Amino acid sequence: MAAEHATNDQVVCIKELRDESERLAEAGEDYSAAADTAFHNAIAESSGNLVVPRLMGVFKASVPLFIDVTGKKLVEETIRMHRDVADAIAARNPTAAHDAMYLHLVYNRNMIAEGAEAKGI
Repeated sequence: MAAEHATNDQVVCIKELRDESERLAEAGEDYSAAADTAFHNAIAESSGNLVVPRLMGVFKASVPLFIDVTGKKLVEETIRMHRDVADAIAARNPTAAHDAMYLHLVYNRNMIAEGAEAKGI
């Protein structure tokens, strides 16, 4: 929905937040606390869906758990997937944006399951 509804300013913001997350991750800094959350919020808000932004509190609360369960081993893959999502939104390609987000969610779900299994959760 963001690929169809985002304003040009929102697209610029999404790309800037993606770049900031990437810069922080490459520097070994915690990118999840501010830049990553802002990136996801920007996408949610640009979707034009009134419900999605209200779900972001659940997302924000789950990120530390996700990082803990997966042992921070997904930084590079997360950055790549965020780039794919942002690029698809910027290209105004809803199919590519949907596919990139779907792959991101499925990959993360699988990594959480593997991490939880490894920790005996």
